[in-house]
Amino acid sequence: MNGEKPMRTARTGGARRRWAGAVVALATVAAVAGLGAGPAFADVPNGAANTPAAKTLVTAPGPPSGGTALATDPGPASDARLERFIGKAPKWRRCGLFRCATLTVPVDYADPGNGRTFTLPLIKAPASRPDQRIGTLVAAAGGPGQSGTWMVRTFHETWPAQVRERFDVVGFDPRGVGGSRPAIDCSLRAGDKPIGKPRADLPLVGEVAPYYRLIVQACARGTGKDVLPHVGTANVVTDLELLRAALRQDTISFLGYSYGTNIGQRYADRFPRRVRAMVLDGIDTAHLNWDTDSLHGARAHTEALHSFARACARDPRMACPAGSAKGVLAAIDKVIARAKARPLRGGRYDLDADTVRAVIGGTLIDPSSWRELSTALGAAADGDGTPLADLRVRLGAPSVSLPVDEVTSVVNCLDRPHSRNLRDYERLAGQIRRIDRLSDGTNLTCAFLPSPAVAPAPARARGAGPIVLVSHTRDARTPYRWAREVAGNMPSAVLLTYDADGHTVYATGVSSCVDDTVTRYLVDLTPPRDGARCTR
Repeated sequence: MNGEKPMRTARTGGARRRWAGAVVALATVAAVAGLGAGPAFADVPNGAANTPAAKTLVTAPGPPSGGTALATDPGPASDARLERFIGKAPKWRRCGLFRCATLTVPVDYADPGNGRTFTLPLIKAPASRPDQRIGTLVAAAGGPGQSGTWMVRTFHETWPAQVRERFDVVGFDPRGVGGSRPAIDCSLRAGDKPIGKPRADLPLVGEVAPYYRLIVQACARGTGKDVLPHVGTANVVTDLELLRAALRQDTISFLGYSYGTNIGQRYADRFPRRVRAMVLDGIDTAHLNWDTDSLHGARAHTEALHSFARACARDPRMACPAGSAKGVLAAIDKVIARAKARPLRGGRYDLDADTVRAVIGGTLIDPSSWRELSTALGAAADGDGTPLADLRVRLGAPSVSLPVDEVTSVVNCLDRPHSRNLRDYERLAGQIRRIDRLSDGTNLTCAFLPSPAVAPAPARARGAGPIVLVSHTRDARTPYRWAREVAGNMPSAVLLTYDADGHTVYATGVSSCVDDTVTRYLVDLTPPRDGARCTR
């Protein structure tokens, strides 16, 4: 639910091992919610949802929201071409303690009658006090690539009782994700080989470029060249509006975590008067330039690492490998260098340097894991990678039914203009390496995917009521500066700050202050004052 991604095994050799590790490292800064750019599919056209023409279908009722390239018609729920998609309410059936259903949406909103559709899984936890029911709360998970149905099924009981009593909580798998049919499929086949030759003139990214080109072409093959261009967030937002209409709700309440905050911002921008209440936790942004986004993420990741190093050095409960923050960072560098020279033995898994970086980076978002990380680093410094491998297994436990790293890359690449020149990625990789010791900056996915022509505008959500933004001050995934920037762009936004390390807060058990404040808003529509802070 926090946007972290399951890790894939990286046990191959040479350049392929580096590539596998780079894909694993999407769990670290290179794949922070805005992710950088990547390589390209010359034969896959830009998706209709990323063109000005397609955006005539996705506008807000009432006054225009102020975003660029948005038309002024009433929106998809009133488009006669979409009548068959919203004419029937979901057919809910029992699935354990929940209700399950599906929603059918067109693949291409520019041509919804062409017969191609997505079938999206839905899950509902009915209000436990239906006589006091307020309405529907739609919950959106992180990634891109995490399953919203899995999130509701797994975390519903952690949400405050008042929310569970007063709302039907509905989750959905976005198009291409989880149980969606079709789904994004980037599987390699036996006999697949890197495409093209390494670029000797690009020492940082040239070696792995053929592997990224291969995986992107595998995504097109497995997903379908006519489907892949349409999995971007613009289309997900339109799907959410069709879901609202299918649920027969005039307005919805919305809770988005990490990438889910991207969906929420765009929805409020297009359909501000369809929002009863909106909570965005762990603020993503999509309007930054592809390279600026990655550099912001690298700095936030490094700040979180330094925070861990300070905590490790001063907390006697941690089996810290050094007595100072500087010493902890040096110990991490030595462990990475050791794994680079020879993979660490870790029981069932050997850990190369890229995997070690990914495990450390994946732990930074959860301070409750820092004691375990400090112990694992101490063991790794002595040559025992087993505790780090155990952490890898825990972080990589299958929580969703898709390889989220590849889905994350594809969706982020389709969401914003990006370079397709590998020299630009070489430059960015050098900048990231100077900032973040846990990333080599070699995520090249976007370089081989089409670049949309129109950049998303900052969400304004003009006409919407108060929208509550929640952010850690030291967030390793979605930097606090993004929360402040989004708050400045949205006139009705109210920023609630949690002064701590981590990623996402509400209903995670770390802050009763945030839980109480957000729950009061969801139930009573009483927002906190703008600039409110929680320290517990």
